[in-house]
Amino acid sequence: MKHISVRLTVIFIGLILISSILSFLTTVLLMPNLHREILQSQESISYLTQEIAERTDLSSQEIVEMMSWFNSDAHIVSQENVPDFREEDLRVIEQGGVVHELTDRFHGIRTYFLVEEDLVRIQLKPDRTVWRIMASREWFSGTSVVIIGSILIIFVVRHTVKPIIKLTNATREIANGNFDISIDHHSKDEIGQLTNHFNQMASELKQMDTLRKDFVSNVSHEFKTPIASIQGFAKLLQKDNLSESERKEYARIIVEESGRLSHLTSNMLKLSKLENQEIIQKYERFYLDEQIRKSVLLLEPAWDKKGIDWEIELDRAMIAGDEELLQQVWINLISNAIKFSKQEGCISIQLKHESEGVQIVVKDYGEGMPEATRNRVFEKFYQGETAHGTEGSGLGLSLVKRIVELHGGTVKVWSEPQMGSEFAVLLPVQEIIMDQKEG
Repeated sequence: MKHISVRLTVIFIGLILISSILSFLTTVLLMPNLHREILQSQESISYLTQEIAERTDLSSQEIVEMMSWFNSDAHIVSQENVPDFREEDLRVIEQGGVVHELTDRFHGIRTYFLVEEDLVRIQLKPDRTVWRIMASREWFSGTSVVIIGSILIIFVVRHTVKPIIKLTNATREIANGNFDISIDHHSKDEIGQLTNHFNQMASELKQMDTLRKDFVSNVSHEFKTPIASIQGFAKLLQKDNLSESERKEYARIIVEESGRLSHLTSNMLKLSKLENQEIIQKYERFYLDEQIRKSVLLLEPAWDKKGIDWEIELDRAMIAGDEELLQQVWINLISNAIKFSKQEGCISIQLKHESEGVQIVVKDYGEGMPEATRNRVFEKFYQGETAHGTEGSGLGLSLVKRIVELHGGTVKVWSEPQMGSEFAVLLPVQEIIMDQKEG
């Protein structure tokens, strides 16, 4: 049963039914047995009485008085109180046998037999009627059923509450900050589902806690470096014996580090905003190929300084999206390609129409990345070994991935050390206008 409420209901109803059935069966089964026991007991007493009369000189009255020892009420029947026996019953009595008379179902049985010449009647004492014996046995039976039922209920309740206690203890651990916890439970009822959700929650909280700690550590590191640099060169500027060229150099470094700090803060705010955003809020129709070409031109000072050659192959394509956000994607990808390209290297950019949408590939032939770096390249603040010697915050590719995902697209990377890197962005588009290729 998948629903614990149904299971508990069935269990408790079952226990009630079992108790009732046991009580009913006890009543039904014990009634004939009780009558049989009374008959056998009174027969034994009658035969014992006759044997005592034969072996002793006691009178009938004395022997009858002894019957009170056996919880029986015995009397010598006077002539006027002799019942109207059937002829066969009279013959049985005259031959030394016993005859039984059922007075009613609840009060008992009378047994008649001869002791010497007197007719003796044995019956239950007034306080030992069949009804009272049955009530006594029913009380014992009912008590047994209650005890057994209580034991079963306690067992069921303990079995049911056990996983809840585990959940309570585990929740207390979570509240104390211990997220490295999991509960084993394989049932499919509500408690099983709750346990699975709890384990999932604990796992996600653990990941979030790890990310939080990494985030604080990374932010502290990224802010600490430019701030320390600014403080150091600001102190140097306070010296009186500096030349004009030194003052200008120190001021330039302070401006650069301030810009780096401003850029880092801006990227953090952008990424935080995008992570809390589920849909694109501003859709515009624009030509993607023109936007990419514009991005290359905006970065001309950087690639011209390194003497970069370009291989550009762009299909004509119009898409609907956030033009400003997508501009950041191409700026980041092309900037990285320039940054990690060798002097007088080459960068290729392709925009092609695919069945799923348009694919944009930015490829450089520079330093490349090892597998460990490639697998983590989209993580916030992560910078591979080759990136530590260059400017950057480790947020650019995280922004790229989030912006592409908001547009319903994907971004993948292929890279090998000393073989360069290739980033492929696939964007689903509502409308693509294909024209001649432009280089």
